[in-house]
Amino acid sequence: MNNKICRICKKKIKLIIDLGKICLVGNFKSNKKIQKKYKISLNYCKQCKHVQISEHIKPDLLFKNYLWETGVSKSNLTLIENYLKIFKKLKIKKNSKLLEVASNDGTFVKKIYNFFKCKVVGVDPAKNFKKNYSKKIKFYNNYFNKISSIKIKKKFGKFDFIVARNVIAHVTNPNTIFGGFNELLQANGVGIIEVPHLYNIIKDNQYDNIFHEHIGFHSLKSLEDLCKINKMKIFDVQTISSQGGSLRCFVAKKNSDYKISKNINIILNKEKRMGLFKNKKLEKFKIIINNHRKSLLSLLKNLKKNNKKISIYGASGKGQALMQYCGVDNKIIDNVYDKSNLKIGKYTPGTNIKILNPKKINVRNIDYLLILAWNLKKEIILQEKKFMKGGGRFIVPFPKPKIISTIY
Repeated sequence: MNNKICRICKKKIKLIIDLGKICLVGNFKSNKKIQKKYKISLNYCKQCKHVQISEHIKPDLLFKNYLWETGVSKSNLTLIENYLKIFKKLKIKKNSKLLEVASNDGTFVKKIYNFFKCKVVGVDPAKNFKKNYSKKIKFYNNYFNKISSIKIKKKFGKFDFIVARNVIAHVTNPNTIFGGFNELLQANGVGIIEVPHLYNIIKDNQYDNIFHEHIGFHSLKSLEDLCKINKMKIFDVQTISSQGGSLRCFVAKKNSDYKISKNINIILNKEKRMGLFKNKKLEKFKIIINNHRKSLLSLLKNLKKNNKKISIYGASGKGQALMQYCGVDNKIIDNVYDKSNLKIGKYTPGTNIKILNPKKINVRNIDYLLILAWNLKKEIILQEKKFMKGGGRFIVPFPKPKIISTIY
């Protein structure tokens, strides 16, 4: 379905770039298969300037069987460890109640329960993660929205904390998420929302973030707009390194006691100075994307002409999008490596390259590894230092394609 109005304010949207058709980036199959391709385009709202795709894929096709796992990455585990300090500062108690929206494989809620022994509930539509949850950690197997929040409230009551990490971008109607927060939070409850920051996406040309799972690309302004519509407020914000640069927003009900931090205006002013809400700046993104596509493909083809063997590290969603946008296929790439047991042995969507265990990297003849999980590049390069010491080289695609020959 093609949506022609803004998902936040319901005004008209305008095209930035038509990216053609790609396969769904989470559709990893056990054998080589020609998969259906879906149209995708990047747009912005003429009124509120929210950046979004206009296409709407049925959520069950994207999320009912989900192959991205929180617990696979050490960097993700470090971010979760940092949350222990955050909740201590927010004075979490044993009788506190916490809900995580899009709780995935349960890594986050398990950590919170094991450390604080408070009541935790995970909400996620993926059926394949049901087995990850014990009786001590409640699991609500569904999408989170205003309607489901009413059902959750009847079952578990209201919550002191609600966490939504990297999920707002996935939602067709983000207003329903914020409406659910308002429904479920206690009068002075705290919601914590993390989103990849549009500022970094534009600044560092991270167009691989554009795929059918990622519907909206958020600035602090767009999140404030969502809060105002749904009688909420952002009272503090942090910038964090996750996902190539993200915002961590602390939200509460409009009439709660929390005072507004100076950090809010600092980041809003930073966004304005960059021109994130100016039509010309947003429309120029098309030129930057097209130049990068040519540059990356040219680099890889030149290496291939010189008989270099190239493989990929990271079967991430953003990686699958980038491969399809740039025409990086099995004529250029030999193999793809990923740590997720849910992906090993399967084939990449749209490009049909087999995914192997990274343990096999050192026993194969590889000259270059293109890191498509580039937001984890430091972790990956340190993990594969034996490959580099043996003469291998890494390629990082953003902000510009770059060959790395030294360990961090």
